[in-house]
Amino acid sequence: SAGRRRGRRRFLLAGAAVLAAVLAAVAAVAAYVVLRPQTSHVVRTPPKLASFTRQRANAMAQQFKHRLLAAAGGDVKNVVAAVYQRSTGPGTKAGPQVVVFIGGNLAGNASASSLIGAYMTQMRHSFSTGPGKLGGEAACAPGFSGSPAECAWADGDTFGVVVSATTGPVALAGEM
Repeated sequence: SAGRRRGRRRFLLAGAAVLAAVLAAVAAVAAYVVLRPQTSHVVRTPPKLASFTRQRANAMAQQFKHRLLAAAGGDVKNVVAAVYQRSTGPGTKAGPQVVVFIGGNLAGNASASSLIGAYMTQMRHSFSTGPGKLGGEAACAPGFSGSPAECAWADGDTFGVVVSATTGPVALAGEM
């Protein structure tokens, strides 16, 4: 009878230890799922953006993407790039309008204000502009010496840059 009690006590202690280990594992998994950094938005390059059509894989888009990745370090992730084009219509002298888009998610210590602040510091004659109905911060800069006009925006977890040699910065801001 005393041996049975000791055996039962050992069994209960072992069961309590296993239960505690299982509960700790469940708590760790739950904490990971709840506390892990989540990307709330995914940036994609759809086949069409308003009247612009995405073009086939383009070396220019990849070049801008690699330059951005090198400049941003670990502050961006999930970066995508695409070239979009629209014709200006028959009977116009201007050629097609071309816009390069690079976008993705903010990472590390990046924030909308730090990204746009750095952009405005680096770009000559940059100016703040409205980010659109989704909010965030945005700025544009005219092109100089053959470089294209650019606009950049960022919100809580995403960013985007549009670049165009065929569209000025004010019009590009409207397209952004």
